[in-house]
Amino acid sequence: MRPEFPVLNLQPFDAGGNGDLYLGQWRANGATVVVKFLREFKDAHAKQGFQQQVQILNRRVHGVVQLLYADKEAERPYYVMPYLGGGQLSRYAGRLDAKRAHTVALDLARTLSNFHAMVGSHGDYKPANLLVSCEGELKVADPSGNGFGCTMFLPQNHGGTPGYWAPEVAAGGISREGDVYSFGATLYELITGEPPRDGQRFEPNGWQERSEPKLWEVIRCCCQASPKARPSMQEVVRMLEGASWAQILETRRRTEGLLKMAGVAAGIFLLARLFGG
Repeated sequence: MRPEFPVLNLQPFDAGGNGDLYLGQWRANGATVVVKFLREFKDAHAKQGFQQQVQILNRRVHGVVQLLYADKEAERPYYVMPYLGGGQLSRYAGRLDAKRAHTVALDLARTLSNFHAMVGSHGDYKPANLLVSCEGELKVADPSGNGFGCTMFLPQNHGGTPGYWAPEVAAGGISREGDVYSFGATLYELITGEPPRDGQRFEPNGWQERSEPKLWEVIRCCCQASPKARPSMQEVVRMLEGASWAQILETRRRTEGLLKMAGVAAGIFLLARLFGG
């Protein structure tokens, strides 16, 4: 016997990249929730991807929207997530003061750094896929553009959004380095109120740089054309906590030097063992 459907009073709400969304009331306590039904439920590949999504959401990564319930074996698989009434972060772009913008940037950087460590690449990072709860909490959500559900984090996702995607992502494929570029482009929109464009230079006017110099330093570093030249999200967190890009680069050089020295020492040790008897 299948369990009772956990949501009451379903009403059509929106459509995601691979699913149809409904609002309803959580049977347990009456809270408003969002239910995402897999649209292509007869397609084996789509069902496999959906199951991967649920597995990732079940990890309960800090800062990612919460999974309340999922039924992967239903004829039309679905999962349930909270309804976040604050809407998309893009609604607040250009409206935050310098202190609040910095706080938001650091919160998002910590979440994306943790996500990279625990899961991998997001693939479509942008303000429209960052949700705000009624209490002001920020949550990373679905890159399908609707902010609910999770087509994200899958290796076969070669998506992204013009303006936010890194040059190499636009050519095909996603990566952590591509997410870093998208993070910088997201900050650009957050503090200017202007969506980024492909190929643009991320340069502030004089007033903008004087009011938010650290955020502009992060944007420039994240949006470099070469993936190898960009910071990791862990390094972005360090920058937002006060380190300069020059200090980050110096730490990299010292770490690389120590690793080389360790490699040489290990090689000498092995040679001594081989030929020293």
